[in-house]
Amino acid sequence: MEAEPGSAVDAGGIQRLGDLLVTPACRDFRAAWMRWRGDALTPRRGQIALDDVARHLRWLSVLEVRSAEAMIFRLVGTAINETRGRELTGTSLKDLSRPQDWPRRSRINVALADRPCGLYFRVLFDYSLGPPVYTEYLCLPVLADNDEAPRQLFTIRQPVTDVTLKLPQLEAVYNQVGDDNRFVDLGAGVPDLSMLPVPLPPLAL
Repeated sequence: MEAEPGSAVDAGGIQRLGDLLVTPACRDFRAAWMRWRGDALTPRRGQIALDDVARHLRWLSVLEVRSAEAMIFRLVGTAINETRGRELTGTSLKDLSRPQDWPRRSRINVALADRPCGLYFRVLFDYSLGPPVYTEYLCLPVLADNDEAPRQLFTIRQPVTDVTLKLPQLEAVYNQVGDDNRFVDLGAGVPDLSMLPVPLPPLAL
């Protein structure tokens, strides 16, 4: 098992996302997303400057939340496709979810897009060589430039150690349910914590 995230809390006892993150991709994405949104609650698509996270784009995915049943990956980075062994751009998240996982996953993603708020979690993946390795995930919402268009969830991920020599990833058909799922309060509060697999307290951005 790989490195555990941090545990720093602020004076009010609220754990801070920035102190929890351990991977460069997630740390840089958080900082860039905060720049993109400026004084707004959430950035719009036209404000996104992907050059700010250019070195991590291979670990980025963009999920378009059209409805509770229709969520399509508009972009999936090359490193994600390599670890999964196939091209995932254009695929449905429902098709990548086990039937028992989909209802909760759908409710959470709709809540992330509608409130909006973020989500932090980790997934322990098995590989063809060596022990399993955690991948750290950070998901943050982005509004469309047109208010009528679907909202998007930008997710950056990165293994906590280099897995290049450990590929392929095993059991890569479905998106696994992560550990330590935590909502990230962006300023609009968070959904009911009972939506999570374990009702852990939210994180401050």
